[in-house]
Amino acid sequence: MPHSESSPSRAPWPNNARACLSVTMDNLAEAADLHRGLHDPSVPLGQHHSLTTQLPRMLSLLRSRDIKATYFIEAWNNAHYPDAIRGVLAEGHEVGFHAWQHEVWKLLDAETEVANLDRAVGDAKRWLDGWEYKGFRPPGGLVTERTLGLMKERGFTYLSPAAERCAVVDGVAMVPFRWPEIDAYFYMEGTGVLRKGKGDGEAVMTPREMKERLIARIERLMDEGGYVALLFHPFLTDSEEKHEVMREVLDFVKEKQNEGLWVAPCREVADWVLKNEEAFGNDPGWDTAEWKKK
Repeated sequence: MPHSESSPSRAPWPNNARACLSVTMDNLAEAADLHRGLHDPSVPLGQHHSLTTQLPRMLSLLRSRDIKATYFIEAWNNAHYPDAIRGVLAEGHEVGFHAWQHEVWKLLDAETEVANLDRAVGDAKRWLDGWEYKGFRPPGGLVTERTLGLMKERGFTYLSPAAERCAVVDGVAMVPFRWPEIDAYFYMEGTGVLRKGKGDGEAVMTPREMKERLIARIERLMDEGGYVALLFHPFLTDSEEKHEVMREVLDFVKEKQNEGLWVAPCREVADWVLKNEEAFGNDPGWDTAEWKKK
């Protein structure tokens, strides 16, 4: 991972906020399935439930609670579903980069990495009315030694990797996520190796268990300060129970917002971190656990 050395004990936030939290989403429609060869070619594009059902419901939850989120979307979607993505932007949310078709970024060779980035940046400007990415969440949570330099050359200001804390590395803000604070950690069989490595065993966990963990994490965040990025995948939020858990967690976030929690999209967090670099240090505490192979 890119070199880093130091980290402060407690980060300062705008208006003396006690802590900071971002609500984020990842993945849209068939992009990842196409890359992995999992999409049924007999099913027309545009019918994926994450696009037709879950995304509208999740946007409604955010709208009704006046929460602005960051949605990291595979850039393949820009040309296929521009209206849906423009709709996300129109509601005041940020759209970030999530690879072309959810390729595991750490595994890309140099030529493929550059081509993936450039194609995505160009398509975003073309299909999303000139939209310029500022943030990148790498599938798999890790990047190559080349990534930060390539990002800066293309106008990105922040990376959202798997790591412990906000920091600035080589002039790029780190606005990280932690695996135990995302729905995929609880819901997917494929993340069993992560759960086992972090002491939770390999078995899939329940929505109620996720809710209890996230509520407790937010409570701890308020006491300790720092930053948390919650992550909800539309394709995983596929039951009434999971939607209810998302609703309850967002309601708790709003409650804590009234108690001094700064709730902001990742781009705003990154801007603050870059303006206060000395307060955040340059060690995000990289999480180098690997579980995705494709």
